[in-house]
Amino acid sequence: MNKIFRFLMMAALPFMLWGTDTISAQSKKAVAPALRVSTQQKLPSNWEDGDGAWILTNSIEAWNPSETAIIVCDMWDKHWCDVSTARFAELAVALNPVLEAARAKGVKIVHAPSDCMDYYAGYPGRKEAAKYKDKKIAALANGNIKLSSEENAVWPIDQSDEGCESANCKPHKAWKKQHDVLSIKNEDLISDSGEEIGAYFKKKGVKNVVLTGVATNMCVIGRSFGLRTMKKLGLNVVLMRDMTDVMYNPEKAPKVNHFSGLDLMIEYIETYVCPSIVSTDFTGKKQFKFAGDKRKRIAILTAEGEYHANQKLPEFAHELTLKDFHCDFSLGVPFMEDKGVSGRHNLENLQILEDADLAIVFVRRRALEPEKMAQIKNYVAAGRPVLGIRTSAVAFDAKGNVPREGGAIVASTEKTSEFLAQWPELDRDVWGGNYHGHHPHLERGTDITLVPGMENHPLLKGVTPFNSLNWLYECAPLRSEKAQVLLLGSNPGKPLEPVLWTNGNKVIYTSLGHWDDWKIESFKNLMFNSVNYLLNQ
Repeated sequence: MNKIFRFLMMAALPFMLWGTDTISAQSKKAVAPALRVSTQQKLPSNWEDGDGAWILTNSIEAWNPSETAIIVCDMWDKHWCDVSTARFAELAVALNPVLEAARAKGVKIVHAPSDCMDYYAGYPGRKEAAKYKDKKIAALANGNIKLSSEENAVWPIDQSDEGCESANCKPHKAWKKQHDVLSIKNEDLISDSGEEIGAYFKKKGVKNVVLTGVATNMCVIGRSFGLRTMKKLGLNVVLMRDMTDVMYNPEKAPKVNHFSGLDLMIEYIETYVCPSIVSTDFTGKKQFKFAGDKRKRIAILTAEGEYHANQKLPEFAHELTLKDFHCDFSLGVPFMEDKGVSGRHNLENLQILEDADLAIVFVRRRALEPEKMAQIKNYVAAGRPVLGIRTSAVAFDAKGNVPREGGAIVASTEKTSEFLAQWPELDRDVWGGNYHGHHPHLERGTDITLVPGMENHPLLKGVTPFNSLNWLYECAPLRSEKAQVLLLGSNPGKPLEPVLWTNGNKVIYTSLGHWDDWKIESFKNLMFNSVNYLLNQ
C-alpha cells in the first residue's frame, strides 16, 4: 500500500505547488477560517490490473478564502434554446445562495456572462476588471485548445447539433445580461475576458478557482476564462459539479438521458481536466439536482485497499450511467491499515444518502465521526435499499477504539465521545451474515454454484457457475430468518459457504468482489441484477 500512498501524494503535489494552504499554515495568518474543500478526481490506476484504467480519488484541501474565487459562466437571462432557458433559470435559483454563502466567507465572485459587457459598463465590478491586462496571460487564454492531458481522450457526447432538445429552436444571440436571480454586489468582478480575469487573479494572489454555470461541455470548459485556461495558468481550478448543466440532445450519441449526458461530461472533466467539488462545501447543505432529473440515484460508499474498489466501482458506475442511473460517490482513502495515513477513518460527501434510492457499500474496517455514522444508520433504518460487497461484512468494525483527531481537546467536551463511532453489528443486523474469517487463498480459486431450485430467481438471470479468485469467506450459519441464499462457494474438503444472499427484499450481500470478478460475465450480471432488483426496475 505504500506504493499507492506515494502515488497519491505525488498526484497531490501540483496542488501544493499552486499554493493551496494547509490548515496549520492558515492558522498562523489570523485571517478568515480556511475553507474545507473536498475534491474528486480520476487518476491513472497503478493496481496490477489497472493498465489504462483510472481510480476515483478524494482530496481534502484547506483554502484561504482571500485566495479563492468562483467564476459564474454564462448564466444568461435567456438562451436561444427554450429548454435550456428553463433549466438555467432553475439553476440560478439554486446557485445564488451558494454565491451568497461563499461571498460571506470572503470568496471573490466573478460574474462572466459572455457578450454582455456593454450592459454592465457602469458597474463597479466591470470598471475594476477592465483595469487588468497581461499579454502573457492573454496568449494562454484560449479554452478551445485542448490540454495535453486530453490528447487521447474521447469526447463523451455528440453535441454537433448544438445540444438543444427542441427542434423549434435555432442558434442566435438571445441574451442581454446575466440572470436577474443572481445578485451582483459592488465587490464582485464582472468580465468575460480570460486575460482580465487571469491578470486580476495574478495581481490579487487568487490561487483557487471554482467554475460554475453553463454549459459544461462548451462554455465552462472552453471560454477564455474556462477550466482549460485556468489550468494553463497554473491555478488550482475545480468544477462545481452540481451547479452546472450541459448542452446535449438525447437523440445524439450515446443516446442517454440529458442528465446522464451531463454526468458523462463531468466524468470526462474529472479524468482529463481538473477535479470537481459540490456546493455542499460552501453551504453545508445537500447538493443540488434538477427537478426534471427523474433517474434513480445510487450512492456508492467505498473505502478499502485490497480489492481495487476505487477502480472497479467507478467503472461499474460508468456503465450504470449509460443505463440512465445517476451515481454519486462517498469516498475514503484506499488503504488497508492506518500506517500513519491521516484521514483513513473518514468518508466524504455522505449527504448523497439523502436523495439516494440505493446505497452500495464496499468499505473495510472504518470508524467515522458519530454524525457521519448516524447518516448511514438513518438511511438503513428507513428501510431503504442497500447492497453490500465483500469487505462490507466488516465495513465499520475497526477492531479497536479509534481516537478522534484532536484527542484530549475533543474528549474534554462532555457531550462528545473521545472515540470515533463504529458499527460492528452491521453484518448481523443488516446483512444477516455471520462473518468469522476466511479459508486460505487457493491459486485455483473458489468454485461458485447456484443453489438448487433458485435458478429462476431474478438475481440469477444470466448467471451460470463460475470460478472466482476470492478466498472463501466463512459466513455460515447466517443469522437472519429472512436470509435467502442464492449462490454457494466451495473449496476442496471444506463445507459449502453462502456467497450471495438476500435479507428481505431491500438488502443484498455478497462476499464476492475480487477485482477479477468484474471480468466475469456472470458476476457483472449479478451486479446489474442486484441494482434492478433493489430498485424494482
